[in-house]
Order: sequence, then C-alpha cells, then structure tokens
Amino acid sequence: MTEHTGTGTRAAPPYAVTAAALLADCRAALADAGDTPAWSDAELLIFLNEAIREYSQHLPRVAETRLAAVAGVRRYALPADTRALLSVEYPEGRDPAVYLTRLAHKSRRFGQNSSAYDFLPRHDLTAAPSLLLSFDPAAGETLVVRHTQPHASAATANDDLTVPADHHHVLLGYVLFAAARQLQAAEQANPTGGSLMMAQLAANARRHELAYLNALNRILTQRQGESSVVAWG
Repeated sequence: MTEHTGTGTRAAPPYAVTAAALLADCRAALADAGDTPAWSDAELLIFLNEAIREYSQHLPRVAETRLAAVAGVRRYALPADTRALLSVEYPEGRDPAVYLTRLAHKSRRFGQNSSAYDFLPRHDLTAAPSLLLSFDPAAGETLVVRHTQPHASAATANDDLTVPADHHHVLLGYVLFAAARQLQAAEQANPTGGSLMMAQLAANARRHELAYLNALNRILTQRQGESSVVAWG
C-alpha cells in the first residue's frame, strides 16, 4: 500500500516531520520551555494525537491498495480503517487507465452491469469494510483501490506525521486549545482564583478553539473550491 499526504502527494522529505519536532513548536507556542514545564511531553503527545484524530475527521489521508483478483470472487476485504473509496481501477496497467463505475449494490442496475463496484463500509467490529464487484474478475489481474483513511496518530514522539507539513499549524492550534481547556477544567475542579480567574480561563480556551476552527475551515473552504473531473454515464 502506498501512503500519501492529505494533499494527495506522497509523504517524503521535506514533508516528513516527526511528532517530536511539532511538539517542540507547540511547547514554544505555549511558552512552556522552562525547568518545570506545566505540561509533560506525554501530555502534549496526547493532545497531538487528539488533534490528528480530529483533523482526520475532515481531511483523511489518501492511500492505494492493490488487490489480486481471484476468479469467481466478487467481494474483497479492505484495510480496516478505510473510510471511503475514491476510485477503483481495473484491470491495472491499461493506457489510458480503466475505472469501474460505482453503483448501489442493492439496485437492479448493479446486477446488470459488467463493470461496477460498491463499497460496503465497516459499521462495527464484526466485519472489515469491503469492495463488492458486479462481475467475476479475471484471475491474475489487479484491482487498484484508491481510498481514504485516518492519519496515523503518533504512537511515539519519533514517529513521522502523515498530516502534510503545510497543515501542521492546524494541529498546533488544536494543541493550544486542548492545553487551555485543561487549565479551565482544572480551575473548575479546584477553584483557586475566584470567578474572575475562571472567566479568564474560559475566554482563553474559547479564543484558542475559535483560532483552531478558523484555521481548519480555511483549508476546508480552499478544498471546496478545487476543481475536479466528473465522469458522466
């Protein structure tokens, strides 16, 4: 499987950035680089993982999975975290490339079509998401499935992030929001500065939340304005 960034380009230097590098930027933005930091590396990594999961809800990464066709087999398991299918190329290697048409598998047209597919998503843990074909593929051919899936949450600080580097400011914004939210929750649980302090912390958390959402929405708006080729028929 070939992995790509959320922009559709293959993740490679200079786009490969470790979680540790981004966490250093987060700590600098928090002005928390003293001898006794308010947030540990582990806490900031938790915030970063949350940010990646939230980002993936809106901007998942794009990947390709190659499936070996088996004669008489119409259903093929996909990676467990597959969110949606973008295209299915079959058979692989034609010039120009040949793509299958997506049709609802419960429709009459699906059974009558010799070049259609449908995506059966995963709704629980009982079955993996799968690709369903309307025809019997030829043995030895390959199906190339282009699909979306969540970005990899950083397991350790040394892992490379799969979120494209030009979107890291969104992750940083979420970390700042999560840190402010944690301060607000701590003050609510154990008040130390009275109502004024609580109001200031709430306002600060809201300010960081809006900054994060604005940064994310700018990217989403830009994506909506991108053109695409639509196949009719």
